[in-house]
Amino acid sequence: MRRQLAADPAAALERGLSPADLQAALMDVSRSRAAAVTPARLMQRWRQDRYVQPVVSDPRPVWQLEARLWALLPDEFAGVDLSPAAPLGTSSAVGPVSQDRVISTTRGSEVVSDPTNVLALEAASRRQRSGAPAVNLACCHRVLRGQPFDAPGAFQHFRLFALVSSARDRGSGRTEADPLPPGGDRRRGPRPGAGPRLLRTRRDPHRRGSRRGLA
Repeated sequence: MRRQLAADPAAALERGLSPADLQAALMDVSRSRAAAVTPARLMQRWRQDRYVQPVVSDPRPVWQLEARLWALLPDEFAGVDLSPAAPLGTSSAVGPVSQDRVISTTRGSEVVSDPTNVLALEAASRRQRSGAPAVNLACCHRVLRGQPFDAPGAFQHFRLFALVSSARDRGSGRTEADPLPPGGDRRRGPRPGAGPRLLRTRRDPHRRGSRRGLA
């Protein structure tokens, strides 16, 4: 590994090293840098690093809204409690989104920046295991974005309530034309003025930025 790094560091880091060797090398670097961190430097980073700053709003109203959203969700949807991390390349392969907008780790993973990408992977996996014609998943997850948000009151991390429905493509846009999510008028929530409503959007696979197909 060290010979590869010495001969051509860029090529070794990008393509030459195996995933295990690359992870070991990056962990060595992180270990050395962490050992040099002083309490004063740590406090400085805590005050200045936008990626670690806590959100200043009270989380209790948000939790109440999330509980209401879960209560309105149709029974067809299974709730998923996602890991904070996903395999490296999830956003760029499924999104597609530039990896520069994602927080990558030294262990071949990335911090979840869009829960729909991860739900799409989980839905495809469940369909493959069970043979079900359709899988409907939902989650509420805190995401961390790599691109800077400079607007007042904006933060690098925030919570998203996400729904994903996965079904086999039947051609001619028929799958996309089906109501998503299922469940009739229940997905619209209570009557106007009675509380939050669930709205749905469809993602057109033929438009730029759409999710790529997962077997």
